[in-house]
Amino acid sequence: MPNTSAHERGKAAYAAGRYLEANDEYTLAAEEMARTGASVLEKLACAADQGRTLRRLGRYENAETALKAALDTLLASDTDCDVSKANALEELGLVYIEQARFDDAEKALQEALSIRKAKLDENHADMAESFNDLGLLEWSRGEDAKALEFYLKALTMRRKSVGEKDAAYAETLDNLGALYQRTDRLDDAEKAHADALSIREATLGVEHPEVGYSLVNLAEVNRRNNRPEKVQQLLERAIQIWTKSLGEEHHHLAVAINNLGGYYLELEKFDQAAPLFERALSILENALGASNPALIIHVYNLSTVYKVQRRIKEAMELEERAQALILKKLSMEGNSGTQNLLLHAHSLQVDNQYEKAHVYLLQALEIAESEFGKHSLRAAHILDFLGTNSLKMKDANQSAQYFTRSLSIKRALLPDGHEDLAATEQNLKFLAALKGDKTAMNMFFPPDESLN
Repeated sequence: MPNTSAHERGKAAYAAGRYLEANDEYTLAAEEMARTGASVLEKLACAADQGRTLRRLGRYENAETALKAALDTLLASDTDCDVSKANALEELGLVYIEQARFDDAEKALQEALSIRKAKLDENHADMAESFNDLGLLEWSRGEDAKALEFYLKALTMRRKSVGEKDAAYAETLDNLGALYQRTDRLDDAEKAHADALSIREATLGVEHPEVGYSLVNLAEVNRRNNRPEKVQQLLERAIQIWTKSLGEEHHHLAVAINNLGGYYLELEKFDQAAPLFERALSILENALGASNPALIIHVYNLSTVYKVQRRIKEAMELEERAQALILKKLSMEGNSGTQNLLLHAHSLQVDNQYEKAHVYLLQALEIAESEFGKHSLRAAHILDFLGTNSLKMKDANQSAQYFTRSLSIKRALLPDGHEDLAATEQNLKFLAALKGDKTAMNMFFPPDESLN
């Protein structure tokens, strides 16, 4: 494209998913604009585009620097370019989400939304983007109900502004699918991810990096639905796409590699799982830093394999490191740490340390009841966790008490037939079948099962 500017070439490369090439072009564009005396508006648009590209490449510090520099330039100018300012703020908010700086993200995203509300039509595509990204923020915080509200609003707006065959619509569908997964709505999740994949392949091409997100998400649904042959196929395709488009050190690639390691772990193919977990952890250490709490689950995964391989010393060192990361995460989030307490409890459950896990679950319940109310869905979900954990502790009576409390809350908040309500009802039916039946209890809890 000899007659196009570097900025235009960068936008074309970005649209095609060639992010490394796009970043190079944006760098050239910034140099061109400095030489030719481009307007503040042109410079801001280029900086926002490069910030978005750097975010896609996982270079968050560079993206933040570029976006803040652009916004500072705008402050020093009297040019009216509020919409471009909103675009830069939106990208900055997404960078902060990736860095788990949620308060900073909310401030940036809300400021962008405020500008857009003042300048744009209600159903403008940028308005839909704002609500989609606010949904992502709440999902990242673990606020599922708020995330669902934002995602559904964004989906409706994108249906009106760009249509159901657009990549932006697919983005919100994929995000919604991830939320459905976390709330165990697997059929809804599978449909959302499959539809998103189909749209992205048709509009962006089968090798575009955004296709990889749908592949990884769809692989997780198939894993949970016990379809191992599809899991491997989907993850290997995602790894191939991301290696080519994002490079071998991108942290999203590490997620796909880690998930493939998890696939082999479930098949008890430990020698195949170990190098994948090692590679994923190495990539994340380089991309995010060795002390980033995002590494917790990856450290635990590698520790699990090392235990099976009798690499006990290395496994213990990894567990100690994971504990330190958990404590750091808790200290960073203060009393908003229910998700982290649940994560810690889960890690203990993996090691059959159910009594210790119970302590953390009770702490999480106390925080949830304080922050969201004793009759909130968040409290009900933690009561479910306590019910399951009590069952593993062979205390069926205590388990029934937790599930009964959860059921009471859900019946007051959810419609009849809701799958979340049905799940707790099924747990109580299972308990009713177990109580007083020693044969059934022994089938569920083998006599030689160790809890410590």
